[in-house]
Amino acid sequence: MSEDADWLTQGLEAMRLCEYERALTCFDEAVALQPESHAAWYSRGMALYNLGDDRAALEAFRRASVQQPRSHLAWYGHGVTLAELGQREVALAAFDQAIALEPQSHLAWLAKGMALVDMQRWEEATTALHEALARHAGAAQAWYGLGITHLQSNREAEALDAFEHSVALQADFDLAWYGKGLALLQAHRTQEALEALTAATTANPQCTLAWMRQGDTLEQLGRYDAACAAYEQVLQHTTPAEPLHAQAQRQLQRFRL
Repeated sequence: MSEDADWLTQGLEAMRLCEYERALTCFDEAVALQPESHAAWYSRGMALYNLGDDRAALEAFRRASVQQPRSHLAWYGHGVTLAELGQREVALAAFDQAIALEPQSHLAWLAKGMALVDMQRWEEATTALHEALARHAGAAQAWYGLGITHLQSNREAEALDAFEHSVALQADFDLAWYGKGLALLQAHRTQEALEALTAATTANPQCTLAWMRQGDTLEQLGRYDAACAAYEQVLQHTTPAEPLHAQAQRQLQRFRL
């Protein structure tokens, strides 16, 4: 194995372990030894993206596409980074380029679908997410995104089914449990909704959306002490500048009057 390939292998292993700083160090070595390596530049871009250095990530993906102009991965990397920067229309164009180059890429379809969810373009998002699932039915995030689109379109049964698929695939997916809770609340299945919201905060104790809705649901069930405890969790995990912090404070003040 060549030295640059060895660094690339070490970096990919570090990425698998979510050790992004170590991965970046390895990829830096790889591109220094082999600056025309598409794989090294793409991998470096993903490490930078995960570290939150979006501008440097975009440059790495550009270098990857220079080395391999028809790389769907480079376009995918561009897209996820641009979406993170809030440039969603440009990100969509990048995902479309990735899909044109590799129509079977479930990651590109998934990323496109989630960008459309963020843009509240529900029907287009539904189509893209179905395309992602047609290619990889085990994508928990795609099921979650589909649940959101169904929920926003008042299709509670379809939303619930999608969220249940998502948590079955990834039991610690807090936002999918939260979505399931919302779907159950829309269906007036309050106790089951509370169980789903509790699963969300168990999976992620800092999921403030779930704590807030859990508090509201407990209050609806007449469990006022438990509702207050949930609102206190919101205060604990938010700053005064965040809207949820003010909402939780208002709810607690009502109980203290």
